[in-house]
Amino acid sequence: MKHEWEKYKEKVLELREIFKNKSEGSEVDVDVFLPGEEGYESEVGVPYVRVRYYVNEHYYERRIDLYEYHLKKDLEELVNLIEHFIQEFEMEIDQSEYGGG
Repeated sequence: MKHEWEKYKEKVLELREIFKNKSEGSEVDVDVFLPGEEGYESEVGVPYVRVRYYVNEHYYERRIDLYEYHLKKDLEELVNLIEHFIQEFEMEIDQSEYGGG
């Protein structure tokens, strides 16, 4: 299946800058990758957000694929959606690492 993400390339590059600035100095590392770039590791063929949550001496990782239905959203809405996914991921890890409900 051919994905039509290329027309949103500028938006994806803006996302990269936004999350690069947001993740500096925190235990969460957020990187945005586009198909064809060095470090891109997906068979899907769409941009994705790689989230690494560092706990003690190791990290947990999650990939958030950005399909066209995500990329159609305005930038602020897309940033909020990704931040929500990141918060959910952090809560899952915290619950598994530290217990809790």
